[in-house]
Amino acid sequence: MLHYAETHFKFPISRLYRKEPTILIDAPFQVCPNLPCPAWLIIRKAHRFPVYIEEIYGEWKNAKEDAIKFKFPIQKKFDKPFHFEELNFENPPLSGLWMLKVFIKYGKNKIIERWNYPFLPPKPLIINFLKKNPPKPEGWLAGETHCHSSYTMDSMEFGAAPSVLQKTAKAIGLDFVCITDHSYDLLSEKKFQKMRNEAAELNEAEMPILVAGEEISCGNADEQNVHLLAFCNENYVEGHGDGGRRWWNTDPDLPICKAIEKSGVFCFAAHPKLQMLTAEKLLLKRGHWSYKDLTENKISGIEFWNGFRGRDFYEGRKLWIKCLLSGHKLLPLGGNDAHGDLNSYTAVKKPFWSLKHNQEHVFGVVRTVIPNTGKTPFSEIPENLYITDGPALWFEKSEEGKFLLHAKSTEDFGKFLSIAIFRGKDGIEKKEEMQISNSLNFDFEIHLNDSLYVRAECETNCGKFAMTSAMFFVEHGKCELLVES
Repeated sequence: MLHYAETHFKFPISRLYRKEPTILIDAPFQVCPNLPCPAWLIIRKAHRFPVYIEEIYGEWKNAKEDAIKFKFPIQKKFDKPFHFEELNFENPPLSGLWMLKVFIKYGKNKIIERWNYPFLPPKPLIINFLKKNPPKPEGWLAGETHCHSSYTMDSMEFGAAPSVLQKTAKAIGLDFVCITDHSYDLLSEKKFQKMRNEAAELNEAEMPILVAGEEISCGNADEQNVHLLAFCNENYVEGHGDGGRRWWNTDPDLPICKAIEKSGVFCFAAHPKLQMLTAEKLLLKRGHWSYKDLTENKISGIEFWNGFRGRDFYEGRKLWIKCLLSGHKLLPLGGNDAHGDLNSYTAVKKPFWSLKHNQEHVFGVVRTVIPNTGKTPFSEIPENLYITDGPALWFEKSEEGKFLLHAKSTEDFGKFLSIAIFRGKDGIEKKEEMQISNSLNFDFEIHLNDSLYVRAECETNCGKFAMTSAMFFVEHGKCELLVES
Protein backbone atom coordinates (compact mmCIF):
# COMPACT_ATOMS: atom_id res chain seq x y z
CA MET A 1 0.00 0.00 0.00
CA LEU A 2 1.01 3.67 -0.50
CA HIS A 3 3.38 2.68 -3.33
CA TYR A 4 1.00 2.67 -6.28
CA ALA A 5 0.05 5.40 -8.75
CA GLU A 6 -3.51 5.82 -7.48
CA THR A 7 -5.49 8.98 -8.28
CA HIS A 8 -8.88 8.06 -6.77
CA PHE A 9 -7.94 7.73 -3.11
CA LYS A 10 -8.19 10.77 -0.82
CA PHE A 11 -7.52 10.34 2.88
CA PRO A 12 -7.43 12.80 4.48
CA ILE A 13 -6.51 14.83 1.40
CA SER A 14 -4.64 14.01 -1.81
CA ARG A 15 -2.97 16.31 -4.29
CA LEU A 16 -3.20 13.42 -6.79
CA TYR A 17 -6.99 12.99 -6.66
CA ARG A 18 -8.77 13.48 -9.99
CA LYS A 19 -12.44 13.16 -10.98
CA GLU A 20 -11.71 11.17 -14.12
CA PRO A 21 -10.66 7.58 -14.80
CA THR A 22 -7.06 6.49 -14.99
CA ILE A 23 -6.14 6.47 -18.70
CA LEU A 24 -2.87 5.14 -20.08
CA ILE A 25 -1.23 3.27 -22.96
CA ASP A 26 0.99 0.25 -22.32
CA ALA A 27 2.98 -2.17 -24.49
CA PRO A 28 5.75 -4.78 -23.97
CA PHE A 29 9.30 -3.60 -23.29
CA GLN A 30 10.58 -5.94 -26.02
CA VAL A 31 9.21 -7.98 -28.93
CA CYS A 32 10.66 -11.20 -30.35
CA PRO A 33 11.44 -11.51 -34.09
CA ASN A 34 8.51 -11.95 -36.49
CA LEU A 35 5.90 -11.29 -33.82
CA PRO A 36 3.38 -8.42 -33.71
CA CYS A 37 3.69 -5.71 -31.07
CA PRO A 38 0.54 -5.71 -28.93
CA ALA A 39 -0.44 -2.48 -27.19
CA TRP A 40 -3.37 -1.56 -24.97
CA LEU A 41 -5.45 1.43 -24.03
CA ILE A 42 -6.10 0.87 -20.32
CA ILE A 43 -8.93 2.66 -18.55
CA ARG A 44 -9.69 2.14 -14.88
CA LYS A 45 -12.69 3.27 -12.81
CA ALA A 46 -14.72 4.50 -15.77
CA HIS A 47 -17.79 3.18 -13.91
CA ARG A 48 -17.32 6.14 -11.57
CA PHE A 49 -16.09 8.55 -14.22
CA PRO A 50 -17.36 7.55 -17.70
CA VAL A 51 -15.21 8.82 -20.56
CA TYR A 52 -15.45 9.08 -24.34
CA ILE A 53 -12.21 8.32 -26.20
CA GLU A 54 -12.16 9.95 -29.61
CA GLU A 55 -8.85 8.81 -31.06
CA ILE A 56 -5.31 7.66 -30.36
CA TYR A 57 -2.45 8.80 -32.56
CA GLY A 58 1.31 9.23 -32.59
CA GLU A 59 4.48 7.89 -34.17
CA TRP A 60 7.31 5.40 -33.89
CA LYS A 61 10.83 6.81 -34.06
CA ASN A 62 14.33 5.31 -33.79
CA ALA A 63 17.84 6.72 -33.30
CA LYS A 64 18.20 7.21 -37.07
CA GLU A 65 15.13 9.49 -36.98
CA ASP A 66 13.12 6.99 -39.04
CA ALA A 67 9.46 7.63 -38.29
CA ILE A 68 6.19 5.70 -38.70
CA LYS A 69 2.97 7.60 -37.98
CA PHE A 70 -0.30 5.95 -36.91
CA LYS A 71 -3.87 6.80 -35.91
CA PHE A 72 -6.65 4.76 -34.24
CA PRO A 73 -10.16 6.31 -34.47
CA ILE A 74 -11.56 4.78 -31.25
CA GLN A 75 -14.81 6.81 -30.94
CA LYS A 76 -16.16 4.85 -28.00
CA LYS A 77 -17.58 5.46 -24.54
CA PHE A 78 -16.01 3.57 -21.64
CA ASP A 79 -18.04 3.10 -18.47
CA LYS A 80 -16.84 -0.08 -16.73
CA PRO A 81 -14.38 -0.59 -13.83
CA PHE A 82 -11.65 -1.95 -16.10
CA HIS A 83 -11.04 -1.75 -19.85
CA PHE A 84 -8.19 -3.22 -21.92
CA GLU A 85 -8.67 -2.06 -25.51
CA GLU A 86 -6.11 -3.72 -27.78
CA LEU A 87 -4.40 -1.60 -30.43
CA ASN A 88 -3.07 -3.49 -33.45
CA PHE A 89 -0.28 -1.81 -35.39
CA GLU A 90 -0.34 -2.76 -39.07
CA ASN A 91 3.26 -1.74 -39.73
CA PRO A 92 5.33 -2.07 -36.55
CA PRO A 93 9.12 -1.56 -36.73
CA LEU A 94 11.23 -4.52 -37.86
CA SER A 95 14.18 -4.47 -35.44
CA GLY A 96 16.14 -2.35 -33.02
CA LEU A 97 15.22 0.10 -30.29
CA TRP A 98 12.20 2.29 -31.04
CA MET A 99 10.43 5.07 -29.18
CA LEU A 100 6.63 5.07 -29.30
CA LYS A 101 5.00 8.45 -28.65
CA VAL A 102 1.25 8.14 -28.10
CA PHE A 103 -1.44 10.80 -27.68
CA ILE A 104 -5.00 10.21 -26.47
CA LYS A 105 -7.84 12.57 -27.39
CA TYR A 106 -10.81 12.27 -25.03
CA GLY A 107 -13.66 14.10 -23.33
CA LYS A 108 -14.19 17.69 -24.45
CA ASN A 109 -11.10 18.04 -26.63
CA LYS A 110 -8.65 16.97 -23.94
CA ILE A 111 -5.34 15.58 -25.21
CA ILE A 112 -2.82 13.69 -23.07
CA GLU A 113 0.46 12.00 -23.91
CA ARG A 114 0.80 8.38 -22.67
CA TRP A 115 -1.19 8.85 -19.44
CA ASN A 116 -3.27 11.25 -17.36
CA TYR A 117 -1.33 10.77 -14.12
CA PRO A 118 -1.20 14.21 -12.39
CA PHE A 119 2.15 15.98 -12.03
CA LEU A 120 3.99 13.12 -13.76
CA PRO A 121 5.60 14.26 -17.03
CA PRO A 122 4.75 11.94 -19.96
CA LYS A 123 7.34 9.40 -21.05
CA PRO A 124 7.32 7.62 -24.43
CA LEU A 125 7.22 3.85 -24.54
CA ILE A 126 10.62 2.33 -25.38
CA ILE A 127 10.39 -1.02 -27.18
CA ASN A 128 13.28 -3.23 -28.25
CA PHE A 129 12.49 -5.31 -31.35
CA LEU A 130 14.94 -8.17 -30.87
CA LYS A 131 17.11 -9.55 -33.66
CA LYS A 132 17.02 -13.04 -32.06
CA ASN A 133 14.88 -14.77 -29.48
CA PRO A 134 16.19 -14.51 -25.89
CA PRO A 135 18.79 -17.27 -25.37
CA LYS A 136 17.94 -20.39 -23.36
CA PRO A 137 18.87 -24.08 -23.43
CA GLU A 138 16.92 -26.37 -25.73
CA GLY A 139 14.05 -27.99 -23.86
CA TRP A 140 13.88 -25.33 -21.12
CA LEU A 141 11.06 -22.90 -20.27
CA ALA A 142 11.36 -19.22 -19.36
CA GLY A 143 8.76 -17.56 -17.20
CA GLU A 144 7.59 -14.68 -15.03
CA THR A 145 7.18 -15.95 -11.46
CA HIS A 146 5.67 -12.93 -9.69
CA CYS A 147 3.07 -10.67 -11.27
CA HIS A 148 -0.42 -9.40 -10.61
CA SER A 149 -3.52 -9.61 -12.76
CA SER A 150 -6.71 -7.56 -12.76
CA TYR A 151 -7.88 -9.78 -9.89
CA THR A 152 -5.61 -7.56 -7.82
CA MET A 153 -7.81 -4.49 -7.81
CA ASP A 154 -8.57 -2.22 -4.88
CA SER A 155 -8.38 1.45 -3.99
CA MET A 156 -4.59 1.41 -4.13
CA GLU A 157 -3.37 -0.96 -6.87
CA PHE A 158 -4.27 -3.07 -9.88
CA GLY A 159 -2.81 -5.43 -12.48
CA ALA A 160 -3.35 -6.47 -16.10
CA ALA A 161 -6.05 -8.82 -17.38
CA PRO A 162 -4.85 -12.45 -17.62
CA SER A 163 -5.34 -12.36 -21.42
CA VAL A 164 -3.12 -9.25 -21.60
CA LEU A 165 -0.42 -10.98 -19.55
CA GLN A 166 -0.59 -14.01 -21.83
CA LYS A 167 -0.31 -12.01 -25.07
CA THR A 168 2.49 -9.88 -23.66
CA ALA A 169 4.36 -12.98 -22.48
CA LYS A 170 4.23 -14.42 -25.99
CA ALA A 171 5.54 -11.19 -27.51
CA ILE A 172 8.51 -10.93 -25.14
CA GLY A 173 9.51 -14.61 -25.34
CA LEU A 174 8.11 -16.23 -22.19
CA ASP A 175 6.77 -19.78 -21.99
CA PHE A 176 4.80 -19.41 -18.76
CA VAL A 177 3.42 -16.78 -16.38
CA CYS A 178 2.77 -17.35 -12.68
CA ILE A 179 -0.14 -15.12 -11.70
CA THR A 180 0.31 -14.38 -8.00
CA ASP A 181 -2.46 -12.05 -6.89
CA HIS A 182 -2.52 -10.91 -3.27
CA SER A 183 -4.46 -13.04 -0.82
CA TYR A 184 -5.98 -9.83 0.56
CA ASP A 185 -7.22 -8.86 -2.93
CA LEU A 186 -8.55 -12.29 -3.84
CA LEU A 187 -10.56 -12.13 -0.60
CA SER A 188 -12.39 -15.42 -0.95
CA GLU A 189 -12.42 -18.93 -2.37
CA LYS A 190 -14.99 -17.84 -4.97
CA LYS A 191 -12.81 -15.09 -6.45
CA PHE A 192 -9.71 -17.30 -6.34
CA GLN A 193 -11.48 -20.08 -8.26
CA LYS A 194 -12.75 -17.55 -10.79
CA MET A 195 -9.15 -16.51 -11.47
CA ARG A 196 -8.05 -20.15 -11.78
CA ASN A 197 -10.90 -20.93 -14.18
CA GLU A 198 -10.11 -17.94 -16.39
CA ALA A 199 -6.46 -18.98 -16.57
CA ALA A 200 -7.47 -22.56 -17.44
CA GLU A 201 -9.79 -21.36 -20.24
CA LEU A 202 -7.06 -19.17 -21.73
CA ASN A 203 -4.60 -22.07 -21.58
CA GLU A 204 -6.91 -24.18 -23.73
CA ALA A 205 -6.70 -21.72 -26.61
CA GLU A 206 -3.33 -19.97 -26.30
CA MET A 207 0.25 -20.23 -25.16
CA PRO A 208 2.20 -19.30 -23.02
CA ILE A 209 0.89 -21.21 -20.00
CA LEU A 210 -0.79 -19.23 -17.23
CA VAL A 211 0.00 -20.78 -13.85
CA ALA A 212 -2.58 -19.73 -11.27
CA GLY A 213 -1.11 -19.01 -7.85
CA GLU A 214 -1.25 -16.64 -4.94
CA GLU A 215 0.90 -14.16 -3.01
CA ILE A 216 -0.06 -15.04 0.54
CA SER A 217 0.30 -12.60 3.42
CA CYS A 218 1.42 -14.55 6.48
CA GLY A 219 3.30 -14.06 9.73
CA ASN A 220 7.05 -14.34 10.27
CA ALA A 221 8.77 -15.29 13.53
CA ASP A 222 8.19 -11.74 14.82
CA GLU A 223 4.48 -11.93 13.89
CA GLN A 224 4.94 -9.34 11.14
CA ASN A 225 3.38 -9.65 7.70
CA VAL A 226 5.59 -11.15 4.99
CA HIS A 227 4.64 -12.51 1.56
CA LEU A 228 4.77 -16.10 0.34
CA LEU A 229 4.52 -17.17 -3.31
CA ALA A 230 2.44 -20.31 -3.92
CA PHE A 231 2.11 -21.82 -7.41
CA CYS A 232 -0.61 -24.25 -8.52
CA ASN A 233 -2.48 -24.27 -5.20
CA GLU A 234 -5.99 -25.60 -5.72
CA ASN A 235 -7.62 -23.71 -2.86
CA TYR A 236 -7.49 -20.16 -1.57
CA VAL A 237 -5.24 -19.42 1.39
CA GLU A 238 -6.47 -16.48 3.47
CA GLY A 239 -4.13 -13.67 4.41
CA HIS A 240 -5.56 -10.22 5.12
CA GLY A 241 -3.11 -8.82 7.68
CA ASP A 242 -1.49 -6.09 5.58
CA GLY A 243 -4.32 -5.55 3.09
CA GLY A 244 -5.35 -2.24 4.64
CA ARG A 245 -9.00 -3.24 4.91
CA ARG A 246 -9.13 -3.80 8.67
CA TRP A 247 -7.13 -1.06 10.36
CA TRP A 248 -8.09 -2.30 13.80
CA ASN A 249 -6.35 -5.60 13.10
CA THR A 250 -3.14 -5.93 11.06
CA ASP A 251 -2.02 -9.18 12.66
CA PRO A 252 -1.23 -12.03 10.24
CA ASP A 253 -4.02 -14.57 9.76
CA LEU A 254 -1.63 -17.50 9.54
CA PRO A 255 2.03 -18.10 10.44
CA ILE A 256 4.34 -19.10 7.58
CA CYS A 257 4.19 -22.81 8.44
CA LYS A 258 0.38 -22.90 8.44
CA ALA A 259 0.15 -20.94 5.18
CA ILE A 260 2.48 -23.44 3.48
CA GLU A 261 0.58 -26.38 4.94
CA LYS A 262 -2.77 -24.99 3.80
CA SER A 263 -1.49 -24.23 0.28
CA GLY A 264 -0.46 -27.86 -0.23
CA VAL A 265 2.23 -26.85 -2.75
CA PHE A 266 5.86 -25.77 -2.94
CA CYS A 267 6.25 -22.18 -1.71
CA PHE A 268 8.82 -19.43 -2.11
CA ALA A 269 9.69 -16.42 0.06
CA ALA A 270 8.74 -13.27 -1.86
CA HIS A 271 11.05 -10.22 -1.88
CA PRO A 272 12.64 -11.14 1.50
CA LYS A 273 14.43 -7.80 1.97
CA LEU A 274 11.95 -5.45 0.30
CA GLN A 275 12.71 -1.80 1.01
CA MET A 276 9.48 -0.32 2.32
CA LEU A 277 8.12 2.94 3.63
CA THR A 278 8.00 3.56 7.36
CA ALA A 279 4.23 3.97 7.00
CA GLU A 280 3.97 0.38 5.71
CA LYS A 281 5.84 -0.92 8.74
CA LEU A 282 3.74 1.08 11.21
CA LEU A 283 0.29 1.00 9.62
CA LEU A 284 0.38 -2.44 7.97
CA LYS A 285 2.80 -4.26 10.29
CA ARG A 286 4.99 -5.39 7.40
CA GLY A 287 8.35 -7.01 8.04
CA HIS A 288 11.19 -8.96 6.43
CA TRP A 289 12.06 -12.63 6.08
CA SER A 290 14.80 -13.79 8.47
CA TYR A 291 17.25 -16.69 8.41
CA LYS A 292 15.06 -18.39 11.01
CA ASP A 293 11.94 -17.98 8.85
CA LEU A 294 13.67 -19.55 5.85
CA THR A 295 15.35 -22.46 7.61
CA GLU A 296 12.67 -23.48 10.10
CA ASN A 297 9.85 -23.66 7.56
CA LYS A 298 9.41 -25.80 4.44
CA ILE A 299 10.51 -23.07 2.05
CA SER A 300 11.54 -24.24 -1.44
CA GLY A 301 13.24 -21.05 -2.56
CA ILE A 302 13.70 -17.33 -2.20
CA GLU A 303 12.74 -14.59 -4.69
CA PHE A 304 15.41 -12.00 -3.91
CA TRP A 305 15.70 -10.74 -7.50
CA ASN A 306 12.49 -8.78 -7.68
CA GLY A 307 12.57 -6.66 -10.83
CA PHE A 308 15.91 -4.90 -10.41
CA ARG A 309 19.28 -5.25 -8.71
CA GLY A 310 19.10 -2.76 -5.89
CA ARG A 311 19.55 -3.03 -2.14
CA ASP A 312 16.73 -5.62 -2.02
CA PHE A 313 18.68 -7.90 -4.37
CA TYR A 314 22.05 -7.71 -2.62
CA GLU A 315 20.68 -8.13 0.91
CA GLY A 316 18.41 -10.96 -0.27
CA ARG A 317 21.25 -12.75 -2.06
CA LYS A 318 23.40 -12.45 1.06
CA LEU A 319 20.63 -14.10 3.09
CA TRP A 320 20.30 -16.85 0.46
CA ILE A 321 24.04 -17.56 0.56
CA LYS A 322 23.92 -17.77 4.36
CA CYS A 323 21.24 -20.45 4.01
CA LEU A 324 23.29 -22.33 1.38
CA LEU A 325 26.42 -22.33 3.53
CA SER A 326 24.46 -23.92 6.37
CA GLY A 327 23.30 -26.71 4.03
CA HIS A 328 19.79 -25.45 3.22
CA LYS A 329 19.20 -26.12 -0.47
CA LEU A 330 16.97 -23.21 -1.47
CA LEU A 331 16.35 -22.26 -5.09
CA PRO A 332 16.83 -18.65 -6.21
CA LEU A 333 13.82 -17.14 -7.96
CA GLY A 334 13.62 -14.17 -10.32
CA GLY A 335 10.38 -12.22 -10.80
CA ASN A 336 9.22 -8.65 -11.16
CA ASP A 337 6.19 -8.05 -8.92
CA ALA A 338 4.67 -6.23 -11.91
CA HIS A 339 1.22 -4.68 -11.48
CA GLY A 340 0.52 -4.45 -15.18
CA ASP A 341 3.63 -2.35 -15.87
CA LEU A 342 4.40 -3.89 -19.27
CA ASN A 343 6.87 -1.21 -20.37
CA SER A 344 7.73 0.85 -17.30
CA TYR A 345 6.72 1.28 -13.68
CA THR A 346 4.71 4.12 -12.15
CA ALA A 347 4.24 4.48 -8.41
CA VAL A 348 3.79 6.97 -5.59
CA LYS A 349 6.94 8.88 -4.65
CA LYS A 350 5.39 10.77 -1.72
CA PRO A 351 2.01 9.48 -0.52
CA PHE A 352 -0.89 11.65 -1.72
CA TRP A 353 1.56 14.18 -3.17
CA SER A 354 3.79 13.03 -6.04
CA LEU A 355 4.42 10.11 -8.43
CA LYS A 356 7.53 8.49 -9.88
CA HIS A 357 8.40 6.61 -13.03
CA ASN A 358 11.21 4.06 -13.54
CA GLN A 359 12.07 0.58 -14.86
CA GLU A 360 12.12 -1.30 -11.56
CA HIS A 361 9.15 -3.69 -11.80
CA VAL A 362 8.43 -4.35 -15.48
CA PHE A 363 6.60 -7.51 -16.49
CA GLY A 364 8.94 -10.23 -17.79
CA VAL A 365 12.26 -8.35 -17.53
CA VAL A 366 13.64 -10.77 -14.92
CA ARG A 367 12.80 -14.35 -15.81
CA THR A 368 13.23 -17.75 -14.20
CA VAL A 369 14.28 -20.51 -16.62
CA ILE A 370 13.62 -24.18 -15.79
CA PRO A 371 13.88 -27.56 -17.58
CA ASN A 372 10.69 -28.63 -19.35
CA THR A 373 9.41 -31.85 -17.76
CA GLY A 374 6.10 -31.84 -19.60
CA LYS A 375 4.28 -30.87 -16.41
CA THR A 376 2.89 -27.52 -15.31
CA PRO A 377 5.80 -25.26 -14.26
CA PHE A 378 6.43 -25.45 -10.50
CA SER A 379 3.89 -28.22 -9.96
CA GLU A 380 7.10 -29.98 -8.95
CA ILE A 381 10.43 -28.52 -7.87
CA PRO A 382 12.91 -28.03 -10.75
CA GLU A 383 16.14 -29.99 -10.49
CA ASN A 384 17.98 -27.02 -11.95
CA LEU A 385 17.26 -23.42 -12.93
CA TYR A 386 18.77 -20.03 -13.57
CA ILE A 387 17.47 -16.47 -13.28
CA THR A 388 18.29 -13.74 -15.78
CA ASP A 389 17.41 -10.45 -17.43
CA GLY A 390 19.18 -11.45 -20.65
CA PRO A 391 21.89 -14.12 -21.06
CA ALA A 392 21.54 -17.85 -20.40
CA LEU A 393 23.73 -19.52 -17.76
CA TRP A 394 23.12 -23.13 -16.76
CA PHE A 395 24.70 -26.30 -15.41
CA GLU A 396 24.68 -29.65 -17.17
CA LYS A 397 25.70 -32.89 -15.50
CA SER A 398 28.75 -34.46 -17.09
CA GLU A 399 30.79 -37.57 -16.32
CA GLU A 400 31.40 -38.52 -12.71
CA GLY A 401 33.59 -36.03 -10.87
CA LYS A 402 32.80 -32.97 -13.00
CA PHE A 403 30.05 -31.10 -14.85
CA LEU A 404 29.61 -28.40 -17.49
CA LEU A 405 28.67 -24.75 -17.16
CA HIS A 406 27.21 -23.16 -20.29
CA ALA A 407 26.88 -19.44 -20.99
CA LYS A 408 25.07 -18.01 -23.99
CA SER A 409 24.08 -14.49 -25.04
CA THR A 410 23.01 -12.65 -28.19
CA GLU A 411 23.79 -9.32 -29.81
CA ASP A 412 20.65 -7.89 -28.18
CA PHE A 413 21.93 -8.63 -24.66
CA GLY A 414 25.66 -8.13 -25.17
CA LYS A 415 28.96 -9.99 -24.97
CA PHE A 416 30.20 -11.45 -21.70
CA LEU A 417 32.32 -9.25 -19.47
CA SER A 418 32.65 -11.70 -16.60
CA ILE A 419 31.73 -15.22 -15.58
CA ALA A 420 32.39 -16.27 -11.98
CA ILE A 421 32.20 -19.55 -10.08
CA PHE A 422 31.32 -19.48 -6.38
CA ARG A 423 32.25 -22.39 -4.13
CA GLY A 424 30.83 -22.78 -0.64
CA LYS A 425 32.85 -24.63 2.00
CA ASP A 426 33.30 -24.45 5.79
CA GLY A 427 30.95 -21.48 6.15
CA ILE A 428 32.72 -19.38 3.49
CA GLU A 429 31.96 -18.74 -0.17
CA LYS A 430 34.95 -18.17 -2.46
CA LYS A 431 34.84 -16.59 -5.91
CA GLU A 432 36.79 -17.79 -8.96
CA GLU A 433 36.86 -15.54 -12.04
CA MET A 434 36.80 -17.50 -15.31
CA GLN A 435 39.12 -16.46 -18.13
CA ILE A 436 36.97 -15.21 -21.00
CA SER A 437 37.37 -13.18 -24.16
CA ASN A 438 34.88 -10.85 -25.81
CA SER A 439 32.36 -13.50 -26.87
CA LEU A 440 28.68 -14.52 -26.86
CA ASN A 441 29.15 -18.21 -25.96
CA PHE A 442 31.19 -20.16 -23.41
CA ASP A 443 31.37 -23.74 -22.15
CA PHE A 444 33.34 -24.57 -18.99
CA GLU A 445 34.27 -27.89 -17.45
CA ILE A 446 34.01 -27.64 -13.68
CA HIS A 447 35.61 -30.11 -11.27
CA LEU A 448 33.67 -30.89 -8.10
CA ASN A 449 36.58 -30.83 -5.62
CA ASP A 450 35.35 -31.05 -2.03
CA SER A 451 33.06 -28.01 -1.85
CA LEU A 452 29.60 -28.10 -0.26
CA TYR A 453 28.11 -26.49 -3.37
CA VAL A 454 28.94 -24.56 -6.49
CA ARG A 455 27.01 -21.78 -8.27
CA ALA A 456 27.76 -19.24 -11.03
CA GLU A 457 27.04 -15.65 -12.11
CA CYS A 458 27.73 -13.70 -15.30
CA GLU A 459 27.36 -10.18 -16.68
CA THR A 460 27.49 -8.71 -20.20
CA ASN A 461 28.75 -5.42 -21.58
CA CYS A 462 25.10 -4.31 -21.84
CA GLY A 463 24.69 -4.68 -18.07
CA LYS A 464 22.63 -7.87 -18.38
CA PHE A 465 23.02 -10.44 -15.63
CA ALA A 466 22.29 -14.11 -14.91
CA MET A 467 22.91 -16.52 -12.05
CA THR A 468 22.39 -20.23 -11.48
CA SER A 469 20.91 -22.20 -8.65
CA ALA A 470 23.42 -23.91 -6.34
CA MET A 471 24.66 -27.41 -7.13
CA PHE A 472 25.18 -29.33 -3.89
CA PHE A 473 27.64 -32.20 -3.54
CA VAL A 474 26.02 -34.92 -1.49
CA GLU A 475 28.95 -37.33 -1.55
CA HIS A 476 32.30 -37.64 -3.24
CA GLY A 477 32.01 -37.69 -7.01
CA LYS A 478 28.26 -37.01 -7.13
CA CYS A 479 26.15 -33.91 -7.13
CA GLU A 480 22.55 -32.76 -6.99
CA LEU A 481 20.54 -29.62 -7.65
CA LEU A 482 17.44 -30.62 -5.73
CA VAL A 483 16.00 -28.48 -2.96
CA GLU A 484 14.46 -29.44 0.33
CA SER A 485 10.71 -29.89 0.16
